[in-house]
Amino acid sequence: MKALKILICLALLFAFGMGAVEARKPRVAERPLYMIGVALSHVDSTVFITDMHLVNGLTVERKTRFLMDRQLYSLQLKRYLDETYKGGPYLVAVYFHPKMKKMERRYLSLHKRYVQSKELNMVLIDQSQFRFKPEEYIEDTIFEGQGPDGKKGGKLKKPEKPQRPQRPQRPERQQR
Repeated sequence: MKALKILICLALLFAFGMGAVEARKPRVAERPLYMIGVALSHVDSTVFITDMHLVNGLTVERKTRFLMDRQLYSLQLKRYLDETYKGGPYLVAVYFHPKMKKMERRYLSLHKRYVQSKELNMVLIDQSQFRFKPEEYIEDTIFEGQGPDGKKGGKLKKPEKPQRPQRPQRPERQQR
């Protein structure tokens, strides 16, 4: 009976220990992804589509498998288009996936959609013209016991709630 209690306690300690080890795993991982960029310009009815290419060293969230700082990659394409084509404002989207077959299907569906469109002009951007570059991901977490500047001893203050605007008071009625 005593040995059974010891075994149960050891199993519980082992289970809690494994949970602590898993909790220390980083939230993000670096991995290669295939990427495509699409940009729409409504000023001159043009669609820009980049070639699909593999980008190494991209930071991906482990749990959701989603690309971190996605807006930086769409900003890369937007800057390239602003410098090269000097067009109007661009609406940019970036597609990514670790499997080549899925990205090929996405690329073909986008290509087919815009080729069949009679209102939009399609411009293909070759890999020799533009390639996505991996961005450096910096995790902006503040550990307990540190201030916003990263030094010890500081505590984060909760942001103050905006106060509810006060209702204007009614003027008192005059008696007749």
